[in-house]
Amino acid sequence: MQVRIYLPATRSHLETLVSTGLITITAGFAVPDRFDIELSEEELEYEASERARDLSRGSDQNSHGYVLAVELPRKDTEQGVNGEITLSRPIAIDEVDSLLLSLPGDDELQWFASQEIDLYLKGQVG
Repeated sequence: MQVRIYLPATRSHLETLVSTGLITITAGFAVPDRFDIELSEEELEYEASERARDLSRGSDQNSHGYVLAVELPRKDTEQGVNGEITLSRPIAIDEVDSLLLSLPGDDELQWFASQEIDLYLKGQVG
């Protein structure tokens, strides 16, 4: 069984992912296995991506926010109560579904296919 995880990242993480094909990020967010709030699964996924974006920005909420959306086998993750995920291994570039990017001063997340990450880093898209 697969789980979609939203990983907070930095530009340096993206550069490492493109150059080596692997990245190590040990924590992220997913829809909790059990939830009692009245939101749809889509709304909960959006909330998980926003949490990852905010963590990516750190203390400077006016900086870029980078989020990698990945699908991993549940056996490679450990889920906390509120959707926090701990990862037990590095992520390969072919496991990355997309990059979600938030520009400084804008909370909206722009979607880029995983194949566009290199182009984004080179300034050719986005």
